[in-house]
Amino acid sequence: MIRTANHAPADYRHRPERPVVKLDWLERFQRRLVGHFELNPWRMKLRQKRFLRSVRLQSKEIKSWPDTELLHRARALGDLIRQQGFEDRLLAEQFAIIREMSGRILGMRHFDSQLIGGLIMVQGRIAEMKTGEGKTLTAVLPVISAALAGLPVHVITVNDYLTGRDAEEMQPLYQSFGLSLGVITHEIDLAGRRTAYQSDIVYITGKELVFDYLRDQMKLTHKQPIRMQMASLHSTRVESQLQLRGLHFALVDEADSVLIDESRTPLIISGSQGNEEEQAFIETAWALSFELNEETDYLVNSDRREVDLTEQGRKRLQILSHELGPLWKGSIRREEIIHKALLARFVYQLDKDYLVREGKVELIDPLSGRVMEGRSWEKGLHQMVELKEECELTEQRITLARISYQNFFRRYLHISGMTGTAWEVRDELWGVYQLAVTPVKPHKKELRIQFISRVFNENSARWEAVAERCRELVTQGRAVLIGTASVAESEVASEYLKQSGLAHKVLSAKQDKEEADIVAEAGQSGRITVATNMAGRGTDIKLSPSVKEVGGLHVILTEHYESSRVDRQLAGRCARQGDPGSFEMLLSLEDQPIRSLRAKSLLPTCRSLGITSTAGQKTALSVLRAEQQFIERQNYLARQSTLEYDHKQKELLAFAGTVD
Repeated sequence: MIRTANHAPADYRHRPERPVVKLDWLERFQRRLVGHFELNPWRMKLRQKRFLRSVRLQSKEIKSWPDTELLHRARALGDLIRQQGFEDRLLAEQFAIIREMSGRILGMRHFDSQLIGGLIMVQGRIAEMKTGEGKTLTAVLPVISAALAGLPVHVITVNDYLTGRDAEEMQPLYQSFGLSLGVITHEIDLAGRRTAYQSDIVYITGKELVFDYLRDQMKLTHKQPIRMQMASLHSTRVESQLQLRGLHFALVDEADSVLIDESRTPLIISGSQGNEEEQAFIETAWALSFELNEETDYLVNSDRREVDLTEQGRKRLQILSHELGPLWKGSIRREEIIHKALLARFVYQLDKDYLVREGKVELIDPLSGRVMEGRSWEKGLHQMVELKEECELTEQRITLARISYQNFFRRYLHISGMTGTAWEVRDELWGVYQLAVTPVKPHKKELRIQFISRVFNENSARWEAVAERCRELVTQGRAVLIGTASVAESEVASEYLKQSGLAHKVLSAKQDKEEADIVAEAGQSGRITVATNMAGRGTDIKLSPSVKEVGGLHVILTEHYESSRVDRQLAGRCARQGDPGSFEMLLSLEDQPIRSLRAKSLLPTCRSLGITSTAGQKTALSVLRAEQQFIERQNYLARQSTLEYDHKQKELLAFAGTVD
């Protein structure tokens, strides 16, 4: 439980955050022991029941109160919470008031499941709430409670679309409590950001928040709070340029996506390193990469997305670059830039890793399928891809500041979150962030029908089956959502549907500006929507009454995502809040990388049994699941590597005399 008593006012001189320390083996062991207790889903049941009874009693008492009296009591409770902490008796009354005001202002009163979700988050935990349970409305309970207690609140979303949408929907309720609201998206300039951060509540994406934090850190010459306050007595120049008021209270929407999936790579602020010599160096490296021979000079592993120079390749590169100038003298530098050229040629793919729009290379977020505005690869890779696609060469970028998601979010004094899929990564969330996951019983019973999964040998057979299922379902008046993992696969699916004479809409990074319109129509009778990474988009497909009558939305997964959690998120697009719906997987073995030992051992059995047999189908599903588990493990190791690198960098800075 967070204690807010004696919490210093938030301003630009006092910027509180939790220090991040690396635990020794004994401290990690102790944390794991505590985690076994905290992660028990039954531990909180009795407390939750008592809390609900208290909220119901308070709700009956305040039901006839006028708005002015409710708001006066809410502010008084905020003062008490600031002094005494988030105690259940205070929260129960505050939640009752928020629920009553929500009913009056928004026309939506919180269900019991949402009250429990709010309590879980106030306790500094992650509430696992099924897709469609109304997490946006749930969030206002802890957000308003914390804001009225005087804590600056950051509500962190997965993309700009949800940032703007959720803030707009909840703004009338925040205003009714006299709370100011700031919204920060990628387009907001520095002055607008600083104004927004002065608000009681700020809606923002994780990436934008971390980059703003890094920009502040770059401006701070004195990192110790006392030294910074002393420096501010002499000059206000630095503090007038800062944006954040510290890291007080964070609520993370789609917490597993932000805290787990996006934490594989660090957040980096880079600067230009542009001069003619560097540009010529990159162009020469690109041309030189074609002088090397595959197998003898370098090895390509498309499955692992790796390229390795052989010893012969290193020697050949040294010979080829002998007279190319001083930039080619160092072996590390020349091998690194050639490695980037080979990655661009053989690993990074158009319409999967990036798009080309208006002559520019734009990165695709692998989690959401959206374009990552203003982002680029570093150390020459971006320029190599530009050369590959014959785009105008931009200036090379150098790293000015960096931090991992793990080390950033652990700095909050209070952090909590909500998502529909966190249980599978509960151990990692506890081990890294000390966040316990607590499942919340849904408000209505799920009516989702799970069809038997089918696996095909060839992609063509899989797409033909998808088209046939769409034809059957559209004839029934159903709505269909087809989930793919890349822009390229969405286009293939679209082509097969066209050949079958089936009208449809495609939602991918190429159509991100039309997302709201496409999603608004996706629940209509006879509508077919092909979506890239729809699972991670956090949008709700509203069903027409006629679609509900005939069985609801049908979701088809055409390939496993990198995590079973994301598969489950896609399934959660249908049968929301008691609506009918169904889900099935139509998968293919063609082009499927086989990397894990388990998959390699099962594949011959699958082929000998025959893909059409019942046993063959079960074995084929086991092969694909083994590969998914292999990727999950690789991604976990990448996250641990990123975190370990951050620790090492901090230790090096400390050794050099820099104080954090």
